[in-house]
Amino acid sequence: MDTYALEHLTDLADRSAEKNIYTFSDFLTPEEQSRLLENRRRLTPFTLFGGTDGTERNMARFGSETELGYTAAFPIVCLKIAPVNPKFAEDLTHRDYLGALMSLGIERGNIGDIIVRRQEAYLFCTEKIAPFLTENMQKIRRTDIRAQVCEALPEGALYETQTLRFTLTSLRIDCVLSGAAKLSRNQAQTLFREKKVFLNGAVCEKPDVSLSPGDVFSASGYGKFRLKEITGKSKKGKLVTEIEKYV
Repeated sequence: MDTYALEHLTDLADRSAEKNIYTFSDFLTPEEQSRLLENRRRLTPFTLFGGTDGTERNMARFGSETELGYTAAFPIVCLKIAPVNPKFAEDLTHRDYLGALMSLGIERGNIGDIIVRRQEAYLFCTEKIAPFLTENMQKIRRTDIRAQVCEALPEGALYETQTLRFTLTSLRIDCVLSGAAKLSRNQAQTLFREKKVFLNGAVCEKPDVSLSPGDVFSASGYGKFRLKEITGKSKKGKLVTEIEKYV
């Protein structure tokens, strides 16, 4: 996060405190959220949320119910994007959806996570941009699509995951990341030095941090994972683990 971005978030926090109101940021990247968390002690209390549990890009809501005496919903809308004619639809990727949005001149801060599920996608965006998107998103590549406000998310897990099973010598995050992302220890160490590893939403610079079941970790360019459980030990004493990879 550059200095200007941090100053803008600080201004939002100050405005919340001075006027006794909630203030909201745009959608923040994991790096921006981590920098915000590093400075949380000197800021008005805030909450991070991106429209549902497990989102990577989140808004910050400055202010708390304890201090303000009321609560306020995040100005986030979920759009369902689906082909007009599924029979003739292409297999669209996250890159395709994002490219279509950027071609409309949308600022990235107005867009949260894009979750692709087979022939449809769920897009979290700001309330102010939702009407524009429902009116103007009509085609992605050669596929005619329709974007509509989704009043309720589909039942079941919104994010699709793949379960990975392997043995580890340790629950150190560098060890787990190496196994999950198929990296050498040296490659993993480089990611830590470059501040490209995240643990539960915050930058993790210490490769010797021990993980626990439920911890979510990611590395820029290599994916996002969750340590699901330790199922036992191998004959050689290694830990048998299950890890969910977000796909």
